[in-house]
Amino acid sequence: MPAALACHCRSKQTVRCLLISLWLVALPASAQVYKYLDVHGTAHYSSTPRKLTSSAPITLEPLNLQPALSIAPPNDPHQLLPEQENAHSPYTELHIAGLPVEQALRANNGTFIVQLTIDPPLSSQHRLQWLLDDQPYGQPRTHTAIQMNNIDRGKHRLSVKVMEGDKAVQQSQTVVFYLQRARQR
Repeated sequence: MPAALACHCRSKQTVRCLLISLWLVALPASAQVYKYLDVHGTAHYSSTPRKLTSSAPITLEPLNLQPALSIAPPNDPHQLLPEQENAHSPYTELHIAGLPVEQALRANNGTFIVQLTIDPPLSSQHRLQWLLDDQPYGQPRTHTAIQMNNIDRGKHRLSVKVMEGDKAVQQSQTVVFYLQRARQR
């Protein structure tokens, strides 16, 4: 027998066994319950009536006596949607740190590290796009620190955008800094 046909037969048998099992499990749930008293007056319960003693069927009350709750739908249908991570709410703190204030940054090879302070922590849906002189620097990333490499001396502008896909969600204030490098002769 080909393997595909054998697998098909096995799956049909599995489904058949599953259906029979479910039927057998559900059968006692729909069975009638009978009550009878023995010679000592003790009550017994059974799913089959007794032939030698008088047994009476019992009508069982529903188990769930809790009335159904009526819930009015909200006025705003968006309230029915699951809450998402605050994808579009601004970060309360988003600023660049690690640059000197009112003095030049000394980096003879033009390499230095800048840190972003962000609160609350960066959402898993967001990436950080650093901008040096209003141009993207590197690829969007999740790390809040970046090493700037081989930056020319002089005046520069640095900011960072919080990106969700290709859309900017928020941008930090632009920081102006001056890079001082040793002149090569």
